[in-house]
Amino acid sequence: MTDAGNIYLLPDPKKSEAEAAEWAARLEGGEMTPADHAAFARWRGESEQNHDAFERFSGLWDGLDRLEDLNAYNAAEDVPMKQPFLRRVAVALPALAAVLLAVVAIGALINRDVLETRSPRFAADYQTKVGGQEIVTLPDGSKLTLNTDSRIATEFTETERRVKLLRGEAFFEVAHDRSRPFSVYAGNGIVRAVGTAFSVRLNKANKLDVMVSEGRVALSAAKPRAGTQSASSPARTVMELTAGQSAVFSAEHVEILEHVTPNEIDRKLSWRVGMLAFAGEPLSDVVDEVGRYSDVDIEVRGDELRAMPIAGYFKAGEVEGFVEALHIMTGVEVTEVAPGHLVLSASK
Repeated sequence: MTDAGNIYLLPDPKKSEAEAAEWAARLEGGEMTPADHAAFARWRGESEQNHDAFERFSGLWDGLDRLEDLNAYNAAEDVPMKQPFLRRVAVALPALAAVLLAVVAIGALINRDVLETRSPRFAADYQTKVGGQEIVTLPDGSKLTLNTDSRIATEFTETERRVKLLRGEAFFEVAHDRSRPFSVYAGNGIVRAVGTAFSVRLNKANKLDVMVSEGRVALSAAKPRAGTQSASSPARTVMELTAGQSAVFSAEHVEILEHVTPNEIDRKLSWRVGMLAFAGEPLSDVVDEVGRYSDVDIEVRGDELRAMPIAGYFKAGEVEGFVEALHIMTGVEVTEVAPGHLVLSASK
């Protein structure tokens, strides 16, 4: 059982299917500890539903265990770059598997204007293009990973470490320094930490999606409520999040608060290694996420199709592989209605 690039339509959005998809992906990743294997065995033996759900997922990878041969096959393929889009995606499944599994070095597609100094004062801008990621080490030892089509501005002073997320998403690993709080400003919110690890995403509605993998952060409003605080007063903390919690934050309140397992955190942060992972999300959400890493526009027609749950791992930016795998696994029809514009529709 290998190729983590398959996408599989869940027959029903049940808990066991979502968990089976996650276990299959973790086993495929090859980083399971003995304790993880024991936990997997316990989960699989809990019910026939768990056992059968995992068998359905593992069956997708039967016959694809020769990874070296698959990658060699893919490297030998010489597909003209100027072929029409749908001809380029019409490849054999083994070749597709190799394409989806191949992990490439994350490109440093950035446009930066940097003023570096080892003094407490520091300012820099970083930006990634669509499909790019960038890892940055800041002078204090903090690290940030910038996702696709994202931009940040950083400013360190003697009393504060400030980052402004102007667009997109970033993951922060903050060096401990109580004398200089680390603050991320995005939209109308602020995420404050001292030493922790968390991700912040600024979505189209100017809301913040925050997930904490280590430590604790405080959420607050960037602007005080009229008549309640002066402009110089510290922002009011709305909520604190600890490791294993995520929230969608807007203005001065938290709209959604969720608890996430370590496995879910790893899955949601798989973009840091150039992969996208899903475990039962509706096709409409999957397409939105895929679209962040490519200039290709994908339209899904039909409410029933948009609600179809999808699970799988594949390489970010590989739209050709995504739609081809979707067609093979679910029968969804793919039509190129214009250059760079694809339509997904239910099979007739």
